[in-house]
Parts: sequence; structure tokens; C-alpha cells
Amino acid sequence: MYLPKKNYFLLNLEIRNRLGDLASVSQILSEAKIEILNGSFNRGFGGKPGTWQIFVEPQNSNTTSEEMKRLLLSCPDVISCQIKESRDGLLVDTLTFPVKLSSGQRAMIMRNDIWNGMLQKTRDTFSSGADVIIYDQGMMAGKMTGRELLYALGKDKAAEHIDQIVSMYQGLGWGKAKLMSFIRSPLSLVIRMFESAECMGQKSSRPTGHFIRGHILGVAEEISGTEGKCTETNCLSLGNPYCEFVLEEKKRTK
Repeated sequence: MYLPKKNYFLLNLEIRNRLGDLASVSQILSEAKIEILNGSFNRGFGGKPGTWQIFVEPQNSNTTSEEMKRLLLSCPDVISCQIKESRDGLLVDTLTFPVKLSSGQRAMIMRNDIWNGMLQKTRDTFSSGADVIIYDQGMMAGKMTGRELLYALGKDKAAEHIDQIVSMYQGLGWGKAKLMSFIRSPLSLVIRMFESAECMGQKSSRPTGHFIRGHILGVAEEISGTEGKCTETNCLSLGNPYCEFVLEEKKRTK
């Protein structure tokens, strides 16, 4: 985060799980004239404490991190507190490591243009073979996701909540995905994705959403226990307003 000519702090708080815990901490900060700039909160489950990470700016520019820590620990709802101060308006978060998803799995944050650059470099190096490589990588990742969903929800529940599963692409920042149609048996589904992270800014004579196409198929095959084929029928790279993926179950041969 960069705020020129500003002196601000990053707070990483571990707080008790009770109704009103955020309000009590906010009140203490407000009374001390410390403004909350932005942040994120994760409620702990199973008796575990919650975590609140916030960027704050004291109106008194002479406020020190030690003073702020003493203030926060005086709140009964605060279990522990880590603080990092900006330097010349720049503050890099080194407190939140490793980054984790809500499921508890470790994750990493990557800029969309860097990911697109990696995909393009793969195409430049391997030519037409790159599409197969990217598709296979997506398929592998999709099967991993499918197995996790199957373990957590079970086959019937996963099928019942297929629209929510499709929404995970938006939650992960891959694109605004919408389930257009779904038939459980024989398996058939259509997913329309707006602002696809993989295809935005691309120009091609062929669809370019190979990673997402593979991922959709991998998830579907693991959950359904069948084999299928996924085709991208519309793509941003072709000038279409959205990407559309059509998945159909393969016909079984006797």
C-alpha cells in the first residue's frame, strides 16, 4: 500500500469470538482518533479466535506502534496484536504469511497481467502445443478441486448446488461465471463467463480459454464420475462479449 506523505499502520489482530467484538475494538480506535482505512475480517470457527487485519491512520502523527499496541491490548476482546508502520508512505504486508483461503489452504496472489504473460510465453515457446499444455494444467487443477468438493459435499449435494460451485470462479477472481443450463444425466451444462481473466485483452482467431475449459471439465468429471468433453463456443479473444463453455457427457460405447 502506498499513501504519499501519510503515516499509517497495518494491524493484525487476533480477537475473541463474541457478538460485538469488532464494535468494541472500533470504539477504542475511534476514541483514540485512529481512523480505519480498510481491512478484512475472518470469523473463527470451532472455538478458534477470529482475525482482523486493518490499515489505520492516527490523526496524531506522533502516535507510535508501541502506544497503539498497548491501547489495543487494553481491550478484553483483543488476544494478540501485530503492528507494522509505514515508511515514507509505503507499507508492505509481511504479517500475513502464508496467505490462506477460507478453506485453510495456502494460496498465492498473482496479478492478472502476469498470468496472461505466462500463458502467452507458453504459446510463443510451444506454438500449437501450448494450448494442450495449458488445457492439461487446467484439467489437473479442476480434478483436484472436484475431489475436494466431492469430499466436502458428496455427489448429490454437489449436483444440488452446482450453481454455487460455478460461482466459485467469480469468488476466485477468474471471471463472472453464470450457469446457463444443467442436466445431471446424461451430464450436460453450459457456463457463460464474463470478463474472463484468461481471455481478457487477448486477440485470436481461435478461443483461448483453455485453462478454464480444462478446469471446468476436471471439476465436472470428478463430481459426476463420468467422462465428458468441454468446448469453448464463444470467447472474448474472438470479439464475443463473453466466453461460453459447453460440456457434454461422452457417449459410452458398448
